[in-house]
Amino acid sequence: MATLLLDCELVEQIRLIERATGRNDMFSEFVRRLEGSLAGFGAAFSDCIACGDTKGAERAAHTLKGMSLQLGAQALGDLFADIENSAKGGDYVEAMRKFDDGASIIAQSLEALKHA
Repeated sequence: MATLLLDCELVEQIRLIERATGRNDMFSEFVRRLEGSLAGFGAAFSDCIACGDTKGAERAAHTLKGMSLQLGAQALGDLFADIENSAKGGDYVEAMRKFDDGASIIAQSLEALKHA
């Protein structure tokens, strides 16, 4: 069974909070932050590894996993869970391969979030 790209019920819960608080830009701001973090991930991850900061590399993947799942981007969260697991196992080459191979999931997820 394929992983759900976007959990629309979770997105709707965030939209409900927006309506209740009168902040109609909350979800879009979260998506922009996620997009910025995604754009910087490869370099940040590589820098952590180059400096011997393996915990920092794991944390970078963990943070993106959490951000993605909180916004309902299930497939993106699963991708970063896999990247985090590879990093925790010490296989940083595999973690970067997964990130690079996940480019279409990243693009599709961001597009879905922007149109949610």
